[in-house]
Amino acid sequence: MDFRQLRQFVVLATELNYRKAAARLHMTQPPLSVAIKRLETEIGADLFERDRLGVRLTVAGGAFLREAKRLLDGADAALQAARDAAEGRKGTLRVCAVPSAALALLPRVLPAFAQRFPHIRLRLTSGSTVGILAALQRGELDAAFLVPPASGVPGIAMTALPREPLALAVPANHRVAGMRCARLSDLTDDALVTLAHSDSPGFAGEILAACQRAGFHPRVLQESSHALISLPLIAAGLGVAIVPAALRRIAIDNVAYVDLADESGMPLSYAMALAAHAESMNPAVRWFIDTAREVLGAQAEPDPPSVRRAGKNG
Repeated sequence: MDFRQLRQFVVLATELNYRKAAARLHMTQPPLSVAIKRLETEIGADLFERDRLGVRLTVAGGAFLREAKRLLDGADAALQAARDAAEGRKGTLRVCAVPSAALALLPRVLPAFAQRFPHIRLRLTSGSTVGILAALQRGELDAAFLVPPASGVPGIAMTALPREPLALAVPANHRVAGMRCARLSDLTDDALVTLAHSDSPGFAGEILAACQRAGFHPRVLQESSHALISLPLIAAGLGVAIVPAALRRIAIDNVAYVDLADESGMPLSYAMALAAHAESMNPAVRWFIDTAREVLGAQAEPDPPSVRRAGKNG
């Protein structure tokens, strides 16, 4: 017995007419009659009653019809599930983000992605750029929002995203706390709380370069593993911090946020990227990158990773 025989039986049981059933099955009546007889012989019971009035299901035929439909529905569901998984429309996608991206980018990308691909389960985590890149290389993550390092990372492909704005976080009683916008030169005499270079070299490097362009080398007295941890240090009066503007969403006692500009008055910003393993075997990565590029207006270059599609080897 195979699924072809089951489908022939279900169509005949639905039509109760050999001519109509054969037409639906795109075959002639004699082969259909032979196939049904062979099925009845294999089962050991008559499935149909045949007389001059037509064709009717027997009690055995009615019982067999219910199970045959269930088996065919299950087979169709299995085929569709396999196709969806192969195309990346079903399965699991492991996404990580640095804290600022979790506040500013994920809330924009995830609703659109979930609406388009409701059967993909998302597993979200947060971490530092260095830790994220290592996890991507080990195959423990599928995609990640991070601050790109100055140089490329072997095996990792980056999709450049629009730059994100920076802000200044200061104690509430700081001299610039009431200003609408501060300039980097206003921080010459301040101790700076920065992200540790070992955790986010790209972000730390951008801050250092911006300060040097403003004519000073920052006096760093405190380092933190990520931007959120900087805020309690600021609240304690241990310095000021140049942070992603997305952190304005985090209200903490004794911390004020101020817009930040360079010496020409241009708002300061930092680079963001969507990273993935260059040879990812998860086809959902492509859909996620495409959605992020559309929603965030990501740059066309550099290209996203050459994710292996179903039926391709890479």
